[in-house]
Amino acid sequence: MINPNWLSNKKVIYGVISVSIVVLILLNFWGWFFVSNLESRMLTRLQTQGQKNAALYARLISEKVNEAVLESTDFTASDVFTLNEIQILPVIDLMIQFRDAAALNALSIVSLDQAEALYPVSASRSVTMPINESLFQESSLRGETASERRLIDGQYFIIAYAPLLDLEDIPQAVLYVETPAEIFQEIDFFRQTLLYMGITGLLLIVLFSFLIWTAIRRLFAMEAQLQQQNRLAHLGQMAAMVAHEIRNPLSIIKGAADVLRKKYADANDELFEFIPEEINRLNRLVNDFLQFARKRELDLTPLAADKIIERLTTQMNDSRIHLELKGGETDVPLEEDAFKQVILNIVDNALKAIEEDGKVEVRTSWSRQRGYLIEVEDDGPGMSAETVSKIFDPFFSTRATGSGLGMAITLQLVEQMRGEIKIDSKETVGTTVRVVFKA
Repeated sequence: MINPNWLSNKKVIYGVISVSIVVLILLNFWGWFFVSNLESRMLTRLQTQGQKNAALYARLISEKVNEAVLESTDFTASDVFTLNEIQILPVIDLMIQFRDAAALNALSIVSLDQAEALYPVSASRSVTMPINESLFQESSLRGETASERRLIDGQYFIIAYAPLLDLEDIPQAVLYVETPAEIFQEIDFFRQTLLYMGITGLLLIVLFSFLIWTAIRRLFAMEAQLQQQNRLAHLGQMAAMVAHEIRNPLSIIKGAADVLRKKYADANDELFEFIPEEINRLNRLVNDFLQFARKRELDLTPLAADKIIERLTTQMNDSRIHLELKGGETDVPLEEDAFKQVILNIVDNALKAIEEDGKVEVRTSWSRQRGYLIEVEDDGPGMSAETVSKIFDPFFSTRATGSGLGMAITLQLVEQMRGEIKIDSKETVGTTVRVVFKA
């Protein structure tokens, strides 16, 4: 029985898909490989048959010539293949019989020095005899039969070489035999057709594989998003409950601290300053919890984002902030309070990341294709890839006093305003946060 956990294992699914794609590709080209293998086996058989036929023809021709020599008193063994026309007619008749019986394209007796072709017999064209030197030498010197496949004038032929032996079994010439092999033209056509079909099928496999791969990746992304949303929902409920339970005691503690401070106003004790500061910090933390837990609906209206950023950074009154606002008078669908909190969170994080002599650049631009872009770049220590991947996780913080909800809330607000946020960071170089809103 299949383990259902495998269905959610990315490595297993991607592995199965990859193996399936490879198998489909191999099956797609199986016909082409089969035809190529069939051609190789067929060529071997036809070459073997061509050698056997050529050897038979050569033996019968040699016997016919040697008979003429035995009947003649004017020729010696060395003159065996220089018979006169009357004596050679039976040989030519025999060659014609071979040609017609086996549907050969051409036969010819070639002298050992390849100086001339004796008694050529052709079915359809002149015998050009594209001699293969190595095979000819194999036949003429060693007395062996050899063959090859050759393409001549767009047609395939099996060409065989067989030695013609005298009475002392010494090669005196070589029989050249051309046998048509039209089957290879058909195989070439069939193989090319399969190749084109295979390439087309491969392209389709690649296309569908890409679509399937993309769909599965999106399914995994949606599954991860659903799990994240479920986890965030539980965290939100817990945060709301904890915030509610903390807020009331905090109010009592703050009230008690105020009473003690008034009662002992003359006492020079830093506890009277420390307690309210910590209470305020806890209140801010509680507010973050509540805001994260109670996701409110935003009412988006067209706003001049550049002006809001300029006013907000001016109120922050930090000389390390440098503005380069080129968004113009473009109205962007935003919710003002939410937009201010997004900018405040991002810029505040950048300021906390740099030194006293550091710099935070806030740049804006607008284009019809991209929309309204905000870039906040700092020259701080940067972050590792692992930290960047967790930066939007709730309760994840690189600072000991941070709530870990600032960037989670920022992402939540940006997405509610139909925007996108991305962070690029390199250690020892700095961090750039990019936010894009559709204008």
